[in-house]
Order: sequence, then structure tokens, then C-alpha cells
Amino acid sequence: MRTIAVCFVGLVAVSVHAADFTPLFDGKSLDGWVVKGEPDQEPPQGEWLIKDGVLTAKPGHSWLSTAKMYGDFVLRLEWRVPEDGNSGVFIHVPDLKPGEQPYVQGIEIQVLDDAGPEYKGKLQPWQYAGSIYGAVAAENSGYKGKGEWNRFEITCRGPAIEVAMNGNKVAAADVEKMETLKTRPHRGYIGLQNHGTPVEFRNIEIKVLD
Repeated sequence: MRTIAVCFVGLVAVSVHAADFTPLFDGKSLDGWVVKGEPDQEPPQGEWLIKDGVLTAKPGHSWLSTAKMYGDFVLRLEWRVPEDGNSGVFIHVPDLKPGEQPYVQGIEIQVLDDAGPEYKGKLQPWQYAGSIYGAVAAENSGYKGKGEWNRFEITCRGPAIEVAMNGNKVAAADVEKMETLKTRPHRGYIGLQNHGTPVEFRNIEIKVLD
């Protein structure tokens, strides 16, 4: 059993009706999204595919960015990875300068096949699915396993971030109180990572908070 330190900040879960959400992915196209390449590289072609309402990344190294920036919001989406799958959801990514990475300048919520043999005995607590990458370890994520759909609900209010996974509140932070996060912005692009393994996303929707 691994011991995990989690920083919860006493957030109250946001309860909003599904009708209050707006789709970020229409299930048919990349409208509203921009393909981004690795730092200092041109965006690759053909890495992101759509079939039957599912957005799939072929193994590569790119990311999808929303065309718009968002500040306070609730983001809902579902993701699925194969064995040893590795990806992430980016939030509050600023306009990047040459050489900058979205998970460094913004914030990443980890997507991972926690049980993958590739990672056995190698992971830091904050590298498991649902973690705020590099900062806050997920607790009781309820990860369903390879080939199964998992659900995120990510809430951002000012400096406060809360992650729920498969119905469980798993990680939270006040970024202004954390050394590793305090310089990150409170507004930016939302992104989906292609980190060298297949990954699928669906039912991506957002509720912008006042």
C-alpha cells in the first residue's frame, strides 16, 4: 500500500445541471480546437482522429488546445487508455513562448493506466491518474482499468482547483499556496495531450462560472 499526501482545500463540490454545460467537442470535427506541436515544431498532421463521437490520438507527441481561454469553469470529459496508456488534460495554459511546455506553464491533470506494467514501481504519487501532475497526488481515484472509460470533473475557481474522478473527489489545491504551482496563471487554454500512446476522449463539455 502506498502512502499519499493530498492537499485538500475544503472546496465545496459544484453541482450544476447538465443543461448548464456547453459541448467543447461536437463529436464530428475539431471545430474550436487547435493542434499544437512539440516546442519549436510544426503541428503534426493526422495524429487526432474522430470516429463515432470519440476523439482519438494516434501515438505521437502533440496536444489539442481550445481556441479560447477559460478562467473559472467546470470541465467534464471521459477518457480511455490502453495498457500503459499515458496522457493528460491541461488547464490554464497561457500563450506559450518558444521552448515552453503546456504542462509546465499551465497545469496538467494526469491521465494514465495506473496498473500498466511499464509503470510498476516507477511512479511518484502525483503521477497516478487524477493527480494534479507534479504537485498533488490523487486519492481513491476509482480508476477502472485499461480499456475502460473514466470520467473527470475538473473545477477551477480563481486559485482553487478540484478534481473529481469517477464520482470521487480525488485531488484539490490552492495554487497560490503551493510552491510548485504558485506562478501558474488562473486563466488559459484547455488542452488534451498526446504523449506517445493511444488515448481516447469523449463527452467533453464545460460550464463557465461567474
